[in-house]
Order: sequence, then C-alpha cells, then structure tokens
Amino acid sequence: MKNTNHQLIIVITEPGYTNMVMDAARSAGAYGGTVIHAKGTGMEMAEKFMGVSLASEKELVLIVAKSEQKNGIMQAVMRDAGLNTKAKSIAFSLPVTDTAGLRLVED
Repeated sequence: MKNTNHQLIIVITEPGYTNMVMDAARSAGAYGGTVIHAKGTGMEMAEKFMGVSLASEKELVLIVAKSEQKNGIMQAVMRDAGLNTKAKSIAFSLPVTDTAGLRLVED
C-alpha cells in the first residue's frame, strides 16, 4: 500500500447534475471522479438541519485529489453547483491515508 497526501471529496447532488459538478471540479484541477447513484434513508431531520432532503434519490461524486487542491475544488463545486443552483450539491472531504491499486496522477 502507498501512503498518500490526498483527500477524498464527496459531493452529494441532485440526479442529472454530475456533469455540472465535474465541470466545476475540473476547473479547479480535479482529474476525474466516480459517480454512484444513491438513496438516503432515516434522515427526516436532515432537511431541516442542512436545507436539503437526503431521503430522496441522489448521486454521489467521489473525487480523489491532492490535499493542496481540496479547498479550491470544493469552493468551485459549491460556487458552480452548490445549494443555490439546480444541482443543490453539498460537499465534504475525508483524508486518504493509503491506496492500493489506484494510479494517482502526478504533476
């Protein structure tokens, strides 16, 4: 396994807006992402707390990026595909401590 200095950016978006999310992410240096179709459950209070309903159909966009690119990518996604757009995306990140079988693009 390879230790990394990367982040996993997770974007939850309305169905059909993954291209909008990825266009924003690429504008800030992301190389690509993986889309997963999802449906949240048991999150009735999330709508009041976060302003979005997580109990409906959603799409997840998973983006692995260098740690120094994370903030720029997340800012671009929120600016171009955030809660104030039709995509109604939210984003968060998690550290990637190790990878196996993943070719990370180097500069």
